[in-house]
Amino acid sequence: MDCVRAIDSEFVGAIIGQPHLSSTTNFSGSVRHYPQPDTGIHETKFVIFNGLAHKIVEWLRCRCRPDGEFPAGIVSSIYFDSRDWRFLAEKVNSDYLKTKVRIRWYQDIDSLQVYEASFMEVKYRIGCTRRKIRVRSPHSGAWLSGIGMDSSQLIGLPDLLMQEGVCLPGPLFPVFQITYKRRRFIEPVSGMRLSIDYDIHVPKVNPAMLSRFNPFHLRNAVFETKGDRADLPETLYPLTAMGCIKESFSKYITCYRKVMREDF
Repeated sequence: MDCVRAIDSEFVGAIIGQPHLSSTTNFSGSVRHYPQPDTGIHETKFVIFNGLAHKIVEWLRCRCRPDGEFPAGIVSSIYFDSRDWRFLAEKVNSDYLKTKVRIRWYQDIDSLQVYEASFMEVKYRIGCTRRKIRVRSPHSGAWLSGIGMDSSQLIGLPDLLMQEGVCLPGPLFPVFQITYKRRRFIEPVSGMRLSIDYDIHVPKVNPAMLSRFNPFHLRNAVFETKGDRADLPETLYPLTAMGCIKESFSKYITCYRKVMREDF
């Protein structure tokens, strides 16, 4: 595969005659492309006080069914960035093109068992259109949980994406790990997909990139809806009275500010 920006096949595919890729398209048995063109699907975020997250989870359990694919888990990601924090700057400046590079793995939310699989991901956003490319990593979740952030073994992981034709600015370095609990539901009337991420925190940082460390949970959690409407269905209106505020939210920016003591 030629080394072209991975977004090209989706966003200019009509010009060069390449079809769009679906979320089930498999490449070499290890790569999945997740294009998310603007087809009327709205993703809307609401910020809530983290101390209320468990109350909201119980409220959702009584009114919604668990997501059949991934109802609950602990999500951990090590994020990568350049020395000059290029990807962070894209988010802070609200650039039209935003990029995230990370390696992600999962744990059972009850037993805390770390699952074997891990995935190297690049996620693009151009305006309101998103695309994610995911590559299976050779490392286990347990290995990633225990590795030091300044390990030279992490630096080569973005190469897994580049081997599949993804062009990234280099070199990229691991900066910090973000871990949180996630619960996902389906609202039964509208079919809207719901998720709530809470107890978001940074358990470790790369001291070569950040001289500070702040392991405490963020003060906020994030509730997200995904469906054919940007507002809440009537069945979920009570969430606003429980403190859900419609607001953009970036875990990457917020965790960086938490570590740097800028979250005042």
